[in-house]
Amino acid sequence: MKRAVPEDLMRKLSAYGATVSETREIDHATQYRLTKGSESATLNVYSTNKVSEGGKESGLKNLLREWRLSGKGGGKPGSNAGSKKKAKSKPPFSVAPEPNATPRVGTDEAGKGEYFGPLVVAGVRVLSGETDGKLLSIGVRDSKDIGLAEVRRLAGEIYELVGDANIRAVCLPPREYETRREKAGSNVNRLLGEMNAEIITHLQSEVEVAVVDAFGVKAAEYVEASLSGGVRVEARPRAEDDAAVAAASIIARSRYLEEMDKLSEGVGFELPRGSTHVIGAAKRVYGERGREGLRDVAKVHFSTTDKVVG
Repeated sequence: MKRAVPEDLMRKLSAYGATVSETREIDHATQYRLTKGSESATLNVYSTNKVSEGGKESGLKNLLREWRLSGKGGGKPGSNAGSKKKAKSKPPFSVAPEPNATPRVGTDEAGKGEYFGPLVVAGVRVLSGETDGKLLSIGVRDSKDIGLAEVRRLAGEIYELVGDANIRAVCLPPREYETRREKAGSNVNRLLGEMNAEIITHLQSEVEVAVVDAFGVKAAEYVEASLSGGVRVEARPRAEDDAAVAAASIIARSRYLEEMDKLSEGVGFELPRGSTHVIGAAKRVYGERGREGLRDVAKVHFSTTDKVVG
């Protein structure tokens, strides 16, 4: 039995310029192969009315993932039923972990690999197991696993829960980012170390450790080189399993999205996120505003710029 692509998702795909190039039946699902230019992705629509996406990272796959994570992926295919239900926040653990009572700062970044928009680093200070437990209870987790609308909503809840005094975000718009990157020896990870250190220094009162989502193999070294004070730094991959880091991830992503909205409004059209499907938008900015206009919205040291202005 063929399962139809949900109507609201089909509208998004059409607006994006994607078409269905192939359809086939697989176990318990109908699989659609979607294409747009050089981009391709697969969409599985299951008999349970759930969906999943596959294929290489691209703007098309990001569109499918964001639609699924928005909570609409459980709607009835061929209807808008899923879009009428409010997405529920689910904690990332099947068994709730014991609250972490260690007084600490968690940090994470957003925008490092995105051609358009700023680089943002955020930190959240958690001083008690009670606060840690409350963060887990509202569903904080790695922001990459959360739909955009939920990221914005959770960011507001985090501010309410921990208070402004326990949150710090440093946002570098594209031009300021390029200036700071050059001063850091054109080393983005060294710049991230400086930004993390600035946040940790600001939030270090009563803190025993700073938990950093590792942005490179020398992350701890770069942070410690710019850090004032005696806070121990723990940098590790996938540190978002710590509620403080997960909360920082959400704050950073929410701020990045906020800044992208402003930049998009400035150029008059929506700037895409990511780095693999941005050339068309970059060429439009360059054609309308020149290289200086591109510097206002993009990280021009990316090799993408050569493809745009070359």
